[in-house]
Amino acid sequence: DVVCMRENSFYIDTVKAFRDRRYEYKGLTKAWKKKRVKAESSGDKGAQKNAEDKELLFDSLQLAHKCILNSFYGYVMRKG
Repeated sequence: DVVCMRENSFYIDTVKAFRDRRYEYKGLTKAWKKKRVKAESSGDKGAQKNAEDKELLFDSLQLAHKCILNSFYGYVMRKG
């Protein structure tokens, strides 16, 4: 049998929240990448470093959320 938590609102709400947050972080990664490219072209080293750091931060956060989401999917659909 498959233990399915898809009807449990806690799991649904949690997965949706993580999914939405991941999309938010993906959008911020793209935005900071554009800012980094702009800073590189303008030659502003301080702005470039800041943009690189923010891009890395948000990319790491979205990747962490992706891993957590995959774990949730595995847990929700596990064999029991």
